Amino acid sequence: MNPSRRTPGQDTVYNNALSDIERQLQAERLVPARAAPTQHSTAVVTDADRANLRAYVRSRAQRVKNPSRRTPERETVFNDADNVERQLQEDGHKIWGWVIYRCTYVNDEEWAEFMARIRYWNEYTLRLSNALDMLPSMDYQVLENPDIFDNAHPSTIREHFTQWAMTAPQQEQGKGPMRSQRYNYCLHVDQEALLSVIGGPPPSVLTFIGPGYINLVCKTITGGMRPEHTFGRAEQEHCFMRINYQSLMLHWYNQLRREGSWFNEYRVPPEVARI
Repeated sequence: MNPSRRTPGQDTVYNNALSDIERQLQAERLVPARAAPTQHSTAVVTDADRANLRAYVRSRAQRVKNPSRRTPERETVFNDADNVERQLQEDGHKIWGWVIYRCTYVNDEEWAEFMARIRYWNEYTLRLSNALDMLPSMDYQVLENPDIFDNAHPSTIREHFTQWAMTAPQQEQGKGPMRSQRYNYCLHVDQEALLSVIGGPPPSVLTFIGPGYINLVCKTITGGMRPEHTFGRAEQEHCFMRINYQSLMLHWYNQLRREGSWFNEYRVPPEVARI
């Protein structure tokens, strides 16, 4: 047994796995968060709940063939952070994450609130995968230029991003783009997207299904698109879609590594693609 320093009576693997699963269940609203009971709410995670979780962790751990070093109760292929780490190794890169194009300059305080929510969810999803060690290598720098980007259409941003991606890999990674998602996708934030994020539930309300979205812009579409997604629409409309902002860094980043991911994941705005 490898005792946890926090709970010496429990194995550290089970203790970490239990906390990880409990956080996921809370995020999915399957288990209430542990909070002090109030006169309005007495819902807490009971000893029975935790016993059931322990049993679930043990039974699942027995079936794991290639465990993640971050979440040993799960296969490594099911840990998005493990996947992104392997992708960095395959590409010989050290930086991951998407650049953000600021395309609204109405209110700096609203923008600060927007970025605060982005930071919260980026770090929260890393915690779910026990992957805060990847925080230093994650970069989502903001590109700002009111003269060029204010109210710019995603297709216009795509043109600028294409130029940026021609030199950025060598400057950032010391080599070419390889298959990195960083250099084929970027994020476009206009006023509508910004308001969808800051107008939704605050980060303290753990939900992945809130209304907030960001425009994801694709530089090079590989694998084509479904006919129903292109019929009757101008070509410049094909290069972007709306994705839920809570899953930006890690979940969406990992998902879009796959060949044909644009074909599979694309949704015609105003529908928001979720993961």
